[in-house]
Amino acid sequence: MNYLQIKQGQYEFCFGGKTMRLEFLSNRCFRLYQRTPNRRYYAIESEPISEADVCQSESGLEFGYSQIKVAFDEENRLSVSYFGQESFRAEPYKVSHETENLSLMAMEGHHASRDLNGKGGIRIYADLPIYGMGERSGPLDKRGYDYVNWNTDDPSAHVDTFKSLYQSMPFFIAFRGKTSFGVFLDNTSKSHFDFNKSKRDSILIDFEDGVADYYFFFGSMPEVIQEFTRLTGRNPLVPYWALGAQQCRWSYHDKAELDAVIEGYAVANIPLSAVYLDIDYMDAYKDFTVDASKFPHIQDYLAELRKKDIYVVPIIDAGVKAEEGYFLYDEGVKNGYFSTLDGEIYHNEVWPGDSVFPAFLDEPVQQWWANHIQHMLELGFAGIWNDMNEPASFKGPLPMDVMMGKDMPHRVAHNIYGHHMVKAGAMGFEKAGKRLFQLTRAGYAGTCRYSATWAGDNQSIYDHLRLMLPQLMNMSLSGQAYIGVDIGGFGGDTTPELLTKWAIAAILNPLYRNHSAMGTLPQEPYTLNGDYLLGYRKAVMTRYEILPTLYDELYFAESEGSVPLRPLIYNFPDDSNVLNENTEMMLGESLLIAPSLFPGETKRVCYFPDDFVQFGTWKHYAKGHHIIDVGLTDTPLFLRENGMVVLASAGNDKAKKNDVLRVFLGKNGSSARHFEDDGDGLGYRNGQYNLYHLRNEGGVLRISYLHHGMQSEYQKVILVHLDGKETTMDFVDLILPA
Repeated sequence: MNYLQIKQGQYEFCFGGKTMRLEFLSNRCFRLYQRTPNRRYYAIESEPISEADVCQSESGLEFGYSQIKVAFDEENRLSVSYFGQESFRAEPYKVSHETENLSLMAMEGHHASRDLNGKGGIRIYADLPIYGMGERSGPLDKRGYDYVNWNTDDPSAHVDTFKSLYQSMPFFIAFRGKTSFGVFLDNTSKSHFDFNKSKRDSILIDFEDGVADYYFFFGSMPEVIQEFTRLTGRNPLVPYWALGAQQCRWSYHDKAELDAVIEGYAVANIPLSAVYLDIDYMDAYKDFTVDASKFPHIQDYLAELRKKDIYVVPIIDAGVKAEEGYFLYDEGVKNGYFSTLDGEIYHNEVWPGDSVFPAFLDEPVQQWWANHIQHMLELGFAGIWNDMNEPASFKGPLPMDVMMGKDMPHRVAHNIYGHHMVKAGAMGFEKAGKRLFQLTRAGYAGTCRYSATWAGDNQSIYDHLRLMLPQLMNMSLSGQAYIGVDIGGFGGDTTPELLTKWAIAAILNPLYRNHSAMGTLPQEPYTLNGDYLLGYRKAVMTRYEILPTLYDELYFAESEGSVPLRPLIYNFPDDSNVLNENTEMMLGESLLIAPSLFPGETKRVCYFPDDFVQFGTWKHYAKGHHIIDVGLTDTPLFLRENGMVVLASAGNDKAKKNDVLRVFLGKNGSSARHFEDDGDGLGYRNGQYNLYHLRNEGGVLRISYLHHGMQSEYQKVILVHLDGKETTMDFVDLILPA
């Protein structure tokens, strides 16, 4: 079996009838791909790390680097080992298309489970727990399920059988402790991943268009994710205010209605940090406009709210109203910025009616869009909420040959259309010199480096409350750090009990936003009463106490590729009890939530993988199964006794930094790292931050600097002991000498 060395560390050979290339990108990653001229890649460009050890024989080829060995034989079989242990075997896979007549089934409205005409891919022989794949329905472990990567706007109730949702993330982790492996298919066309469903011993991957481009990662789960995000990008740190409670509805129609929402929160004594404007703030649903009759003097109004620590985020949609005289449309037509079909601007229908779609895959279009984003930020808007960017359309899906950029037809641009829309948005933030805060509904691998994500149009049903935990955990394991779902559910009418339980269950979610659709009952928390209102308020106040740890975890996600919101298996990889734990979730190493997920439930069984104490009651729970209280006013949040947790002061109601550092000490020897900056701006990227190492030494907190780049705001430290008792000390007295 022959090969050709193209350059240092890059090798070309024939595999499965195709000319393939192989290169090692680190001691935990290699890439196997077909070279195609002028193709766009969504992994960040990386050079081969080094020469590989190559062993050539009549029966095959073996490439080795560090602890990875990759062997190919004449029978088109691939074998990969890591640290001397076989990781997996694989071979090219050709899709066999079913010929069964399904017309009778279709007459009653049923659909075949497969809607993909794959051109081939790879078969990986493995039967292991599967995590990742981004925003999906179904349980945490994806074995027995199959998924299609095709960004899809479907507002109906998402159930386990859904193949596609709003984002496409062709990445998964096959879990085997320290010798796990991950796979990323960098192919933006429609692709299909079958995890031991069709063939019980195999993972099947195929795609409709483009070429094979696989990245393989090895190591523990954290190491695999670090490698994946190193290649695709990480969520930039959001401003501190974005960690607070946020309120949205489709729509708050005018200033008076928005003021009433803000006042409602204040009267109910519930903290509020941000409000959103859905499509009705615009003039006739035209992007980058504000209806002055509804929101007069918008710049002054936004400045007034900012003084009250209320930030406003407007929606921007992908479809642009096709109307002569509308500045955005006229600019786009003049400069050739819109997607085309057969050389003419392509039209469909979205909220404004007749609409056209920016060709976001072209850089001049991105620069144009960024200029308008910059203007919105300079008006005083705090962030941008990107929607309808799958792209969604009302008069049928866009034809596959609509051109969304130079040499980029819809069939390969669809999954990365939203990706480039938010890339343009991020450029606008850069032009404005502001810290990035964007949300997007659609995305692909690496979109997180431009935008955070919420999980689309969920429903006000208990099934979607239960779905929230595994869905967010798998999004986290796919490299998305700042994520959330609509608290209370977007579609349908929530109930007071469901809304309160949802607010409690979401305490650890990076994005904490209540959002609902037009035509549904109001679900702003101040509409509640009795224990429902008490429970919602207590959930939000608890949320505001854990903001420092949440901010820390988001910083480490950007700087190191760690995961803020975690399934228990991430922290406890040797505990088989948590392989498919769908009802509990952790933030960082030491905070665990075990919420009520059923109506009428006041107690539930919780498994603790270590010794924990309950937040607020300080009741001790030893490792193992326990029955816990999960009533409307209970807080099922627990702190790991062998860990340390940084908190805000009890009663904190602001999503901003203050001069008090509060620390749950945990047991002797516990430690943590804590990040401090100004909470906004870009100074932290230039070293203007402090990074502390905190350690419990015999019940005494010791603090040392890992990085000292600014004058600390801290004056006091409150030490929280295992029994909940608190001790207050001066911050300077606890700092160890450099």
